[in-house]
Amino acid sequence: MSSLKVVGGILSVGVMVGGVPQTLQVARAGSPAPFTDEALARGVDYSSGITLAKFGAGVAVVDMDNDSDPDIVGLGHKDGIVGIFENDGTGYFTNRSNGNGIPLVPEASGLSAVDYDSDGDLDLYITCDKFPNLLLRNDGNFQFTEVAVAAGVADQGSGQGNAWGDVNGDGWLDLFVANRTFPWTSLLPNEMYLNNQDGTFQPTGETLGIGQSDDPTFTVRFFDYDRDGDADFYLGNDHGTGPILHNHLFRNDGGTFVDVTATSHTEAEVDCMGIAIGDLDRNGYPDIYVTNIPSGNVLLMNQGDGTFTDETLAYGVGSYLTGWGTTFIDFDNDGWLDLYVNNMNGVNRMYSYTGSGMATDIAPALGLDNPLTSFCVAKGDLDNDGDLDLVVQTNDEPFAVFINNEGQNRNWVKFRIGGRGANTFAVGAQVDVITGVQTQMHEVMGNANFKSQDDYVMHFGLDNLTSIDQIIVTWPGGISRTLYNYSANHTWTLWPPERMGDADGDGDVDADDLNAVSTCINGPLDGSVVPGCEIIDMDGSGAVDLKDYAEFMAAAS
Repeated sequence: MSSLKVVGGILSVGVMVGGVPQTLQVARAGSPAPFTDEALARGVDYSSGITLAKFGAGVAVVDMDNDSDPDIVGLGHKDGIVGIFENDGTGYFTNRSNGNGIPLVPEASGLSAVDYDSDGDLDLYITCDKFPNLLLRNDGNFQFTEVAVAAGVADQGSGQGNAWGDVNGDGWLDLFVANRTFPWTSLLPNEMYLNNQDGTFQPTGETLGIGQSDDPTFTVRFFDYDRDGDADFYLGNDHGTGPILHNHLFRNDGGTFVDVTATSHTEAEVDCMGIAIGDLDRNGYPDIYVTNIPSGNVLLMNQGDGTFTDETLAYGVGSYLTGWGTTFIDFDNDGWLDLYVNNMNGVNRMYSYTGSGMATDIAPALGLDNPLTSFCVAKGDLDNDGDLDLVVQTNDEPFAVFINNEGQNRNWVKFRIGGRGANTFAVGAQVDVITGVQTQMHEVMGNANFKSQDDYVMHFGLDNLTSIDQIIVTWPGGISRTLYNYSANHTWTLWPPERMGDADGDGDVDADDLNAVSTCINGPLDGSVVPGCEIIDMDGSGAVDLKDYAEFMAAAS
């Protein structure tokens, strides 16, 4: 098999040579790099001074101040400072790392950003290597209070990754902490903490049978692999080349877990560091990619029947370096997920995929082939131009902020998903975008990469399409909405059924919302919905009209 692609003036051809995927690239003279590192120019001056023994420190691209643009949070500074950088809305940043109430953090490791207390803003959780973990409550205006001890989550193992999901279906986010347990690291096992709904947590790993005390776990992902509406999870273990310490897939059966690793064929049996989750083949089910030592990374394709198949060679994404953080990303907005991989002592990779044949590593042509030791990565549209940018953490180097100059050449759509109940950021919601016979699916995740967190805004590349036939949003528990005919190149907020018509967000559909109804109905002459009026598109038709007015009045009566 071979693949052909033109990106940013670069012709890339993927071929097999002696059973090993190779890439031939020819650049047109004067063509700009599709990605450029603009960290310092944009106000992000932060370095991780960690040693190799700490295996990276996390980064988050998330909206910490609820102003609709992603800020940057980083770990690993040699003095223990947590880096926080406020986005001005155009991808330029102000340093908020000092005077914010965050203590110095020794041996910082994993980072996630979630609304654990359901007050509407993102809080931070930091795992540390053999130091107490931190839970930083967001008090607004970039001020934080450390509450891990009071909350019961000051775990002190060899903290690596962590992830959040609604395990028991009560609407509140629960926490899994991955401790790299082994005699030469720490004997404290992994732990699952259930949210008590009052700002505190209860450890339940042993009760649920998922402590896995013998596992040297690097990373964990909550995701709904079987699409039954609840949070399953996948553990990525170091030293997993034998029959005992391999990776584990746990299926959620009503708040208790069943280890389905063997029947699903997801053991991997590698030295797993990073995990990426995404629907690469667009069959509607999330696939798994795990990084490994030079024996090769593994791509497990979800068959939609509870099983996975190893298709690493077919897609040409083995990499054969020592891989760490990795993420699926449609960097060029062509509607197909590509794959970014960080490596230790070897060039980073960007596998471009076009929907058939092998993926092709075009990182050199994109300007992403850093040859140093890169661990963590997070993505989001930092400059709000419709394509995804990358923030990369490299050992003993300044953070790189790679601005994407390529994706804006094609169409796109972004979605903010309104939460239900206590799950204000809709963690676990799945979004299907249907255009003709093609479907793309993404899931909202509370920690999406190795020790790191992506933006909560869902991004879909649309290539040359200007509108979307259908959008199906499915919230945890199975409640869904279907919307039609939304246009490209906008960021839309998609609300659950119970929020429709409540324009002022006070919990009622009443006369106070009538001004919004009037404004939206008197919008474009063709009646098409515009950003800000999604909550008045009661029937999801893509237009705000008299039908919506009638439904609004019925809801208000």
